[in-house]
Amino acid sequence: MFAVMRPYAPPPPPGAQPPPLWGDEDHVRSLLGDRVTGVDARRQALRVDQFAAPEDFRDFFKSGYGPMIAVYRAIADDPEKVAALDAALVDLAARHLEDGAMDWEYLLVTADRAAA
Repeated sequence: MFAVMRPYAPPPPPGAQPPPLWGDEDHVRSLLGDRVTGVDARRQALRVDQFAAPEDFRDFFKSGYGPMIAVYRAIADDPEKVAALDAALVDLAARHLEDGAMDWEYLLVTADRAAA
């Protein structure tokens, strides 16, 4: 979804890291560094059956997901960009929605705080 949003989003502030990096095990491990031990990272999937149609997916994220709301605010004065982003989100959902459901992958990381 971030790849779909990227062309419409304002540039991030200097030094900001892209949110998808939180799905990269090596990146998360590097952030935690030696402050933790016993790191366990695994990919899991969440079955989401909330969206009957691709437009429902778009509308949900357009109205309730902070990063998406910010992107729409940034392009609000350009109806062509708004329409293009609307269409891109519907297309994204249409490619992944099967029988009224989607599987969303995420990275689950657990660790123990290292002794001080």
